[in-house]
Amino acid sequence: MNARILTPLALCLILVTNCATGGNDVSRRDMLTQISTDYQNAALGTDAKISVPCWQPHDFVFHSDAVPTNPFQTDFSVEASGPNGVKLDLPGFYDGNGLWKARVAPTTVGAWTLLTQGSLPGSEQQRVSFQCISNRLPNVHGGLRVDAQHPHHFVFDDGTRFFLMGYECDWLWALDLQSADLEILNPFLDKLAASGFNYILLNAFAYDTSWRKGKTGPDDFGPPPLYAWAGDNVVPDHSRFNLAYWQHFDRVIEAMNHRGIIAHIMIKVYNKQVNWPAKASPEDDQYFRWLIARYAAYPNVQWDFSKESNNETNLSYKLGRIQFIREHDPYRRPITTHTDLKTFDRGAYNEVLDFRSDQVHSQWHASLLDHRRQKAWPVVNTEFGYEHGPGGLADKTYHVAQAPEEVCRRAWEIYMAGGYGAYYYTYTAWDVLRPNDTPPGYAYFHHLRDFFEGTASWLMSPADDLVSEGFCLANPGREYVVFLNHPATFKLKLEGLQTPAATEWFHPFTDRRTRAGDLGNGIQSLTPPENWGDEPVVLHVGQPAPAQTSNDNLHH
Repeated sequence: MNARILTPLALCLILVTNCATGGNDVSRRDMLTQISTDYQNAALGTDAKISVPCWQPHDFVFHSDAVPTNPFQTDFSVEASGPNGVKLDLPGFYDGNGLWKARVAPTTVGAWTLLTQGSLPGSEQQRVSFQCISNRLPNVHGGLRVDAQHPHHFVFDDGTRFFLMGYECDWLWALDLQSADLEILNPFLDKLAASGFNYILLNAFAYDTSWRKGKTGPDDFGPPPLYAWAGDNVVPDHSRFNLAYWQHFDRVIEAMNHRGIIAHIMIKVYNKQVNWPAKASPEDDQYFRWLIARYAAYPNVQWDFSKESNNETNLSYKLGRIQFIREHDPYRRPITTHTDLKTFDRGAYNEVLDFRSDQVHSQWHASLLDHRRQKAWPVVNTEFGYEHGPGGLADKTYHVAQAPEEVCRRAWEIYMAGGYGAYYYTYTAWDVLRPNDTPPGYAYFHHLRDFFEGTASWLMSPADDLVSEGFCLANPGREYVVFLNHPATFKLKLEGLQTPAATEWFHPFTDRRTRAGDLGNGIQSLTPPENWGDEPVVLHVGQPAPAQTSNDNLHH
């Protein structure tokens, strides 16, 4: 077997051969774009280096003249060395047609070298050089991290602040699953981004739901038309992957990355009828390693061991899988697990996960305060309400639904506790997908994000003791936010203001704003506008601090 890194000419020849013979690589057009970039760089001369923008994934492709019986089990990786002693051990993956790939996202501007490793004959100790150049994509800011200075919040590698506005769409990858054009997915992502959603929770794979079992209509994608492994869900071959599925998943994550949308990838799920590999088996390891090899290089990725992980009773297995991710992901993307309340409360995840994500369906504010007090890390209530369809409360795919105003009200209680949330719409949350719908909640959540991005929310903490009614966030002496579920006269205690502070009333459902004069120190009595009805109301006091870009957060 002769393995080699492909020169631009060799890549082009292979592509032409595949086209002429009807090759089944569904990512052919994507590969052509990559090939063109590499070819243009190499055409500058034999000493020219490939240029890769900082934080942006780039596939280095290696070819083997002969393919082993099961190429997915080939041991192949690269060591990436960059400026200032940076080293990344990157697992590679087989992607069909005798091609193995190392997906690399350099983290520091300057000269980089790749050194191949593993058992792929002919590929040992090959060196490839490339140049990491500055990132110029406005939506790319590096990976998302827990902010060491403000540990209840996130920040990007370049120091850009991030206000998490979540959206759950478990079957997002099912859109355009057999079409590379993404003619449905792209407009849907554009709509979500325009509505303020910047963080999508999705399953790496899901099969079906028990409440909408089988094909109930053309918009029901469970079971999906493509399976993630060879075989099927009844008789799977977990030692081999279905490349058509994963090459499409690549396009989904890239489409999200291009828009600056974080992909919260739930690696497993315990209530979506999936026939998973045996726990801690070689096939299980292979699956986790496969996801890391394909997606860890994307700066918009976060890992979640599993949705409904409370259904996994073996804590040792859960901790082992989390440790596996930690050991094999060279980029150290943040890790969590979805809704494991008792295990979180016992503190078993305190030292192994980066943030807490749970579904809590009552006492939204009080529970999040408890979770923040337990540990100084970001807390995300990933599932607190399900907006009904256009037909009202009876229009739902799951057995529970709420009005959009109620879902929004719950979200405000969560954010006012210093946490984050994820929105659910009954016709996009699970296997029934209607991306053309525009439910009222989209506007309500957009208003919420717009409001908080006009504040220095990361500097404020819950301070409900400062108000006689409702909930309060405060950076004492500088900025305050008060939320009332219903309008009422209330008292607010202000201390430490250097000058009188400007105040503004805000209506969460309409985005209406009204100036309320200036306030000084002392206990102030305040009454919301009389003509705003009985809906929630918000008061903002003071001027936010300027947006921070701390040098302590820079990694490039």
